[in-house]
Parts: sequence; C-alpha cells; structure tokens
Amino acid sequence: MRCREIGPGFVAQVTDLDLTRPVTALQYGQLNRWLDQYLVLVMPRQALTESQQIDFSALFGPPSERSRPQDQRVEQSPFAHLIGVVTNVRDNGQPIGSLPDGEMWFHHDGCFIERPYRATVLRAVQVTSTGGETLFVDMRQVYESLPAALRAATVGRSAVHVFDYRTLNQQPDPAMDLSRVRHAVHPAVIQHPRSGAHALYVNPLCTVRFIGMPVDESQALLHELTTAILQSSACYRHRWDVDDLVIWDNWASCHARTDFPSGEVRMLRRSIVSGQPLEPALSQ
Repeated sequence: MRCREIGPGFVAQVTDLDLTRPVTALQYGQLNRWLDQYLVLVMPRQALTESQQIDFSALFGPPSERSRPQDQRVEQSPFAHLIGVVTNVRDNGQPIGSLPDGEMWFHHDGCFIERPYRATVLRAVQVTSTGGETLFVDMRQVYESLPAALRAATVGRSAVHVFDYRTLNQQPDPAMDLSRVRHAVHPAVIQHPRSGAHALYVNPLCTVRFIGMPVDESQALLHELTTAILQSSACYRHRWDVDDLVIWDNWASCHARTDFPSGEVRMLRRSIVSGQPLEPALSQ
C-alpha cells in the first residue's frame, strides 16, 4: 500500500491496495492516519460492490444511515439505507437518486445535523466527458490564512447551518424560517476531534448566520469568510474516472461540484461515516 501527495498539502493518492479483499489491521490503522493527515484520499480502480463500499466506510467509523428518504432506485437494494446514488438519471421525469444536476456550492456534508459526519465516501460508476468534477478546500489552511483580526472576530462564535435540497448554488436567506428545514448550530472554528487542528467551519451553501450578531454584521463576516474559502490556494479539483473511490474528512474540508452536460449520465455511489458533536477552538 503506497501513498503519495497529489494536492496542495491535503490530498493523497493511495495505490497498491485491493479493497475487494480484507483489509489488515496494519492497513486499517494507516488509512485512518492518512485520512487525518491529508483529509482527502483518492483510490483509483476500486470496483467495489455496495457491500464492499460499506465495509470500507466502516474502517473509519460506523456507517451512517442516510438523512433523506430512500432514492427511487431502479434496482431494489438491501443497502439503500446506507448507500445513496448521486445521479442525474431520471425515471418518468423523476430523479432516481439525490443531488442530480448542475453546480453545487462549497459545503460540509452533515453540517446541518447535530453530529456532523466524519467522512464521505464516493465511488464513480458513470462519469461525463467533461465537468462534474469535485472541488475540495482544506479548511485548516483557510483558517491559518485569515488575517489576525478576522480570526479574532470568528473564534468563539457559533453559526447556524441549514441544507435545502432545492437550492444547491445559492446562499441561504438569513431571515428564513428555520422550522421548515433541518438545521444545527456549530462552532465557527472547530478543534478537529482526532488531530486537534483548528479549522474554519462555515461554508457558502449552508451557513445562514452567526449567533448573537446583528444580521448586517453577520452577513459581512460571513462574506469575508466565504471569500477566503473561494479564493483559497488550498484547493484540489478531482476529475472522476470510473471506479475512482474517494474518501474525505468532513470536519476540516469542504467541497463543491462543477456543472456537467445535462445529456450525459453521471452516477456515483455515496456512503457516510458517522460523526460526533464538534468542539470549538478555544484560542487563536
């Protein structure tokens, strides 16, 4: 099993590992250490079944049941409560999977629940000729790059996060009725539960507002922070190949999706590793 860095300090490719075979205790420990170190692990040529993908996810923690109702799967699967299909395929005009089309802004998976996911696993089943790429940003590096005054204004604050599946590329309305969507409150700067690193935990798609701030001040602070995310040099663009398997840390990275041709099929299988409540960074 080999690991080499392929991104700006937080992405690595793992090769010489066949995940259709049992993982040894040594490999298990090393994979967890690499995920904590790099945040994003790319593993090409992993033609896994749904059951094998769940087994892989379980190396990093208990697989999480999906937060949405089951997809209208073309083939009924005993693993539909643990494996989601991310695809633009439709049956009688209705998407058979979740998150079907177009661009999707930067976000943390599960930031709108009380125990945000540790990690997400995606395996590419069908890919488009262009577009449909996944962008990743290292939120540890984003935090470290903030000017001292901006860090001071952010540490110790908490923010409200929502996720409305009808709006995947626009910032949520700070005056929205939270009773109509799933939402949760988390520290704006967290201490990573495993590595102890400080990471910014806000994002353009899901963060609505900061607690205890006037709306205009909250929006101004959020604008500065999301600008830092969008302009960060700590960004990696993954162009998918069939059978690519990618796992990423949801606590210290966020991700986005680029648009792709509507007439082509994009299909990925998605599984989730359960998480825990996030603790605030206590100092700068």
